Amino acid sequence: MSLEHRRPVADAEPPDIGFQAAFGFYLGLVAGGLVALVGLLADVTTATLLGTFPTVVTAVTLVGHVVAKRAHGLPERIGRRRRLRLACSLPAVGFAAAAVAPSVTSLEHTGRYLALMIGFALVLGVTALGLSSLCRNRYVEAITADEPAVTWDYRPASAFSQGGVWIVLLFFVVTAGGANAAVGDAFGLFWIAFGVVMAVVILVDVESNSNGKKYYGKRFSIETTANSENALGELHAHERGIRLDQGRSRKLTPWEKITDVELTDDELVLERRFRNLRCDRSAIDDPEAVLEVLLETRARAEEREQMAEN
Repeated sequence: MSLEHRRPVADAEPPDIGFQAAFGFYLGLVAGGLVALVGLLADVTTATLLGTFPTVVTAVTLVGHVVAKRAHGLPERIGRRRRLRLACSLPAVGFAAAAVAPSVTSLEHTGRYLALMIGFALVLGVTALGLSSLCRNRYVEAITADEPAVTWDYRPASAFSQGGVWIVLLFFVVTAGGANAAVGDAFGLFWIAFGVVMAVVILVDVESNSNGKKYYGKRFSIETTANSENALGELHAHERGIRLDQGRSRKLTPWEKITDVELTDDELVLERRFRNLRCDRSAIDDPEAVLEVLLETRARAEEREQMAEN
């Protein structure tokens, strides 16, 4: 277990209304989806499903709201571990598997069954993504309550990193889905819908964090109310690591995962094990001073780590 996961989390406050609503709605959708799946397998009428589904979703949402309100520290516990955040997506994966099951088993299905399973997979996937991001933000905010040693504007050295890779991959997903649909495979429609929804989510996220800068051109960019065209967020050096704030997103890279800090003619590079964090030097007011504080803060973090291990 890493040092970061062995460290205690600051006293967690009661979950706010945003988490209570998101958690309750998520549980309500899961319960409603399961009821719909059982009803479809039992071949109940559409009228019965339409009457039962809203009732189940509403009841479970209210119960989940109450549970979340009483569960102090729940969002921080979920946000602390990646596997718990990924677990939020398991129901969506389950409904996607249920949509695929008839094509690989003897289970009979109708267009109604396929449409509902794909719909639940997509809606739950987006909801799970929002819930896991919310929990991660709560955790990062809880452990970085201290005053940052230094703060500087963040602009990645490569604009392509701002969702460009995912847009390209989703283009191939949509293309493959269209090819499958063209040969009569109805499941290709799922991949088309999935690709379109995720592309919109990425586009909205990138443009909402871009502070007015148009990465996808004026025609395809979404208008935002930003104040700066230079910064895409802020980086803060805390006792626990480097915190990246982009719009509503909060991410933390613990010091133990930063192998080196380097300042070049063009970039401030925070070297990590898998993917370096590269900041455009021109977006930083005083890069030399920032580097000096980062090296000092990192050295103190290494000393604390050695003391903890001993």
